[in-house]
Amino acid sequence: MKIGEGRARMTFVQLLLAMTLASVTVGFILFIRRFLNSQLAPAWRYYLWFFLLGTLSLPFLPLERISIKQPTSFTNTDKSDVGRVASSDTTETGWINDFGNSVTRIDVSNLDQLTNGLWIAGVAVSVLAVLFTQMRVIHLVKKAEVIKDEKVIELFQNCKMELKIRRQIKLKQSADVSAPFIFGLFRACVVLPTESGSSSKEMKYILLHELHHYKSRHVHWNYLFLLGGIIHWFNPFVRYALKEMRLDREIACDAAVLRYLTDEKEKTDYGRTLLHFAEKSRWSMVDQHTTSIRSTKQHLKKRLIHIMSGRLTAKRLHVKSLAIFTVLGLIVAFQVPAYAAVVTDEQYTIGRKNIAESNVSTYLKGDNSSFVLYSMKQDKYYIHNKKQSIKRVSPNSTYKIYSALTALEAGVMKPVSTDMEWDGSNYEYESWNESQDLQSAMQYSVTWYFQNVDRQVGKKTIKRMLSEYHYGNEDVSGKMEDFWLESTLKISPFEQVELLHDLYENKFNANPKNIEAVKASIKLEEKDGAVLYGKTGTGIVNGKAANGWFIGFVETKMDTYFFATNIRDGDATGSKAADITLRILKEKGIYQ
Repeated sequence: MKIGEGRARMTFVQLLLAMTLASVTVGFILFIRRFLNSQLAPAWRYYLWFFLLGTLSLPFLPLERISIKQPTSFTNTDKSDVGRVASSDTTETGWINDFGNSVTRIDVSNLDQLTNGLWIAGVAVSVLAVLFTQMRVIHLVKKAEVIKDEKVIELFQNCKMELKIRRQIKLKQSADVSAPFIFGLFRACVVLPTESGSSSKEMKYILLHELHHYKSRHVHWNYLFLLGGIIHWFNPFVRYALKEMRLDREIACDAAVLRYLTDEKEKTDYGRTLLHFAEKSRWSMVDQHTTSIRSTKQHLKKRLIHIMSGRLTAKRLHVKSLAIFTVLGLIVAFQVPAYAAVVTDEQYTIGRKNIAESNVSTYLKGDNSSFVLYSMKQDKYYIHNKKQSIKRVSPNSTYKIYSALTALEAGVMKPVSTDMEWDGSNYEYESWNESQDLQSAMQYSVTWYFQNVDRQVGKKTIKRMLSEYHYGNEDVSGKMEDFWLESTLKISPFEQVELLHDLYENKFNANPKNIEAVKASIKLEEKDGAVLYGKTGTGIVNGKAANGWFIGFVETKMDTYFFATNIRDGDATGSKAADITLRILKEKGIYQ
């Protein structure tokens, strides 16, 4: 759910996680109610359900974190530009060898679309059902007659004074209701059955009960619980929890009313009043949208047990309730990072860096592509599509830069000895069907070469080295031969640029000869005193190019620029990303 972008969306994983976290929270609350009930004051027992509201609201929390400073654009009129503006014609190159392996993956995009569609449809139906019921209640309240009995009106005003309620509340009666209730978000109205057959004492209990619902804002909070139920319509545990919440709300209200009854006998009379209305009342969908004294037989039994017990007004329970409340609060708080890790799609958090927005939409079409440029002299980043620039996706063949460095650092290869014999297998690209060295393997993106290198290094060492590099999510839990091919390892375009800068300045504290060997392997060409380094990468999933990369840097006489282009719209290949990048660099006067 991406509320920060003004649209709601629920993928299959998000729905599953939302359902799991909500169910876990419900489970904890039910556990506390079952085994720690004697340690809870009635009001606190009801307050426990507010933590469920917190969990239910997780899909709407603004979990994306990025702060863009200095929102200036990077154009040819910017004083920080270097060089002149060239034409934006496509630059033809002879060094782009964009070879990639197609991997078979379960395509969850259709499942996500189906999940999102079903969720939205369920929300729409739930909203319509709620609106329909609300309109019925509004119509019922409008049709109800204003009570003119002076004794009832006087009793009503006395109850309001006793509860210190000053705002105007209407008092009506209707033959269409079997139990009293209070309704209204802004203009509250208490509606009583026309033929209640209640004594003045019972009427007092009824009015105190409904007015306490108003004083405690149960009417208002009920709408938030209704909203939570709408969002999580697919979760049966949430529906059950909302029923139990209504029970605890009534128990809390019962306890509050009993505090205003001084005579011990009145406690029994109050319980008899509940039974009186239970016999006459009938269940209605209206009960979910109002706060009514009515309960189901099962809930009524529990309410009577609480009324007859001595726990309702025990002040010593508040300290224990607060302790339980705090523990449950911590449990719910820990759910936030768990949900954030999923809904933010493993986004990278940019710290306090010198960043400006750069609009290159002329070259990058679609919402899922991004471009990041870093000027080492200015120590400044220029970003197109900030949202996608921090989104971690599979690095594909761009990972081979760090695979090579790791192998050199681990001693599996040496800068002067990087040859590897071809095993005679027939590969789909002719250039792969021969022995390789680091230079040729990088140039032709020979996957088998780097797979063999990784196997010799070992996953444990790879994980340690990637952790030292701070390489994306550092997740190498996928298969040894393809954890970097549309699998578990992921990195954002912004991180790609940061890593290239760290590589260039050897912030890894690697052997300088190894750094130079890697740089030499990704050197592409030199023009007019500017040297271009780079590596393409293409993610081919089930035969379709879905993730194209071109990362690298340009050394000029005045500055060194680091870049990363990632495209995931249309035919997303590394060669296409490289072509787009060269056009942008040419327009900026960085590389002709």
